[in-house]
Amino acid sequence: MSIDTKQNQEMILSEKSLEVQKMFDKISGKYDFLNRLLSAGQDIRWRNYMIKKLPKIQNKTGTLYDVACGTGDVLFSTATKRNDYQNLTGFDISNGMLEQAKERGKSKFSHIYFQQASAENIPAQDASADAVTISFGFRNVDKREKALQEFHRILKNGGTLFILEFFPAKNNIMAKLFDFYFKKILPKIGGIFSDKSAYEYLPKSVSSMPSGNEFIKTLSEIGFIEIEQKCWLAGATRLFKAVKKS
Repeated sequence: MSIDTKQNQEMILSEKSLEVQKMFDKISGKYDFLNRLLSAGQDIRWRNYMIKKLPKIQNKTGTLYDVACGTGDVLFSTATKRNDYQNLTGFDISNGMLEQAKERGKSKFSHIYFQQASAENIPAQDASADAVTISFGFRNVDKREKALQEFHRILKNGGTLFILEFFPAKNNIMAKLFDFYFKKILPKIGGIFSDKSAYEYLPKSVSSMPSGNEFIKTLSEIGFIEIEQKCWLAGATRLFKAVKKS
């Protein structure tokens, strides 16, 4: 195992990260249900597309770290669909989300390891992952550039980073539609089943994300190459793929 258990200590979190942690602890029990409802199941399709794009590991002993893993969707799907990844670890700052993940995986996926950690300080050894994924969690990270540097550190040379996230839409009409949905519709639906304030937070977090070109530039400056992006919904959802230079 490439996890550094000595670093499994109390996390030092910023004020924003503490707020995010409390919010996700609060909604963890309803998180999966609301994700499916609010995205009409599209979040599953997008994640599965990402999993399909994971680099092939010839010796069938691939290592995947999923950051901001939530209730374990990416890891459970990877274990089901990709037999070339045998070492699967999820990190999340929310203990509530991790408890949900452990409960979901305790029978069929007991080999998947979960650990509480922030994206800015991942308790994993240098150059130990074939792939690092983060889906719909990067916008919640406080120190994003530091997190990207961590992803780069823990990837093997030639390893691949995948970031699946909401970004501001490229099309003005689509941007206005999403703005209306995020600000007017989503909080009301979320409030019926869970915590309304958590779903009022979503549009604020999306609006804080950079443009696609700005994000590509940041990835390049950190040391990633072969940077690609796949867009859905006029760029409102994007998958970035970037390789750590050998």
